[in-house]
Amino acid sequence: MRTFIALSLPLNVRNSLGDIAAKMAYQDKSNAVRWANQDNYHVTLAFLGEQDPLVIDQLTRELDYEISSYGVETRITGLSPFPESKPKLIAAILEATDSLIEIQKQTIKAINSANLSIDKRRFVPHITLGRLRHSRNPYSGTIPMALELPIDFEELVLYESHLRSNGAEYEPLYQYPIGYTDYSIDQE
Repeated sequence: MRTFIALSLPLNVRNSLGDIAAKMAYQDKSNAVRWANQDNYHVTLAFLGEQDPLVIDQLTRELDYEISSYGVETRITGLSPFPESKPKLIAAILEATDSLIEIQKQTIKAINSANLSIDKRRFVPHITLGRLRHSRNPYSGTIPMALELPIDFEELVLYESHLRSNGAEYEPLYQYPIGYTDYSIDQE
């Protein structure tokens, strides 16, 4: 099974980014970008690739043990072709806050504890809005570079990715709540 670990986005953030992407897609007259479905927007913490289901079971136990972050917050600082050197995506770029970096470190520790080997790519937090097709026709629309949007993440998810002809579909295999919890009792 092809898997990855990510932070899911709250609905309001997905909707806001989806509205922006829809405007950019409308400008994409040359069809230079394959736009992602806003339901699939997420922040990847680790791409695991093909894994045995038994190894995934072990990983979920390690995630239960290692993940202790609550209240993971950041903000979108702008939209940009990504990565800068040889762009493959149009992405929302996130501020690398302490809480975001910490949950990514906890995720990597759980992966290592489960004896999984993964790519050692530098963590650059972003949300993929679309993939550049690299055709003769470049994206001709505008990218609204300046964007400020706060994000309070609610859960960490281990996804299985199913590749389909119309794009990837993500199936949650494991979900771990990381949002703030209000334990106050409403008294009337």
